Amino acid sequence: MRPSVWAVVAAGLWVLCAVVTAAPRRCLLSHYRSLEPRTLAAAKALRDRYEEEALRWEPRNCSFRPRRDPPRPSSCAQLRHVARGIADAQAVLSGLHRPELLPGAGPILELLAAAGKDVAACLELSRPGSSRKVPGAPRRRHKPRRADSPRCREVSVVFNLLRLLTWELRLVAHSGPCL
Repeated sequence: MRPSVWAVVAAGLWVLCAVVTAAPRRCLLSHYRSLEPRTLAAAKALRDRYEEEALRWEPRNCSFRPRRDPPRPSSCAQLRHVARGIADAQAVLSGLHRPELLPGAGPILELLAAAGKDVAACLELSRPGSSRKVPGAPRRRHKPRRADSPRCREVSVVFNLLRLLTWELRLVAHSGPCL
């Protein structure tokens, strides 16, 4: 082949690669509708061991406020809620002070990492239309809550991990992409 043909082929391949890498990711959460039983069993075991450990702590000064109901399942707010929960769970599980509590944390952390990327991709797809917000009544400002200690936050995240995996993530997977 002549050099100009090679240049055309190279330019064509470069354009093809640029188009493929620039193509937006799809929002695929359907594989989180049913989670692997091994991962759920590891999350339950972690929560149970952590609960036994937490009962021995003195003084018990963590107040467990009931969590507010999450936003409607079909909304982007629900996706953001799940993304925050996943990020909190990843941060807490990777920084636990007692690694012996985490013999089965590998599958949990892998699931959280994959789910975090997938949820982030769905949020990225919804951001270009973020100008669709309808101006409404001004929102009430809530009183700032007292910051929880790191240990209380850790307890709260570990105790809510199973809810995040078995309810909130599945709910988002069933509801499809936010619009």
